[in-house]
Amino acid sequence: MGPHFVARWIAALLFAALTLTTTAQQIAPISKQEAAVRKKAGSLALQAPITVVPLHAPEEFGTFTGRDAQGITFYNIDSRTAVTLPYSEIRRIKNGYGGYNGIQHRHVDRTQTYIVVGCVAAALGGLIAAAAMAKN
Repeated sequence: MGPHFVARWIAALLFAALTLTTTAQQIAPISKQEAAVRKKAGSLALQAPITVVPLHAPEEFGTFTGRDAQGITFYNIDSRTAVTLPYSEIRRIKNGYGGYNGIQHRHVDRTQTYIVVGCVAAALGGLIAAAAMAKN
């Protein structure tokens, strides 16, 4: 066992440690939410109308233009720009656009619209009922 054998053995150990360390750093487990977003993006057809719900931003509405390993790209129909978001920053992708608000000239979430319309209708119904009771 000469000095060359020991140097080669140490070099082999260092190389193995370096390889294992870089491999461990590259593999990051994806969350359940990110896996669901990736699956949904994989099932979308090009030019499909979608609603994208980012983690810390309001919903965006547009047409699906593509995906890659890092995220999705879609054309935002309200701002008329191409938007690219990584999978990790998307909470959910829904099929279709929301409703359209002609006053603000932008799309809105249909569920939220139904809730607001229901509350306004209930309030008006309550006022009408109270007025009818007051007349009697």
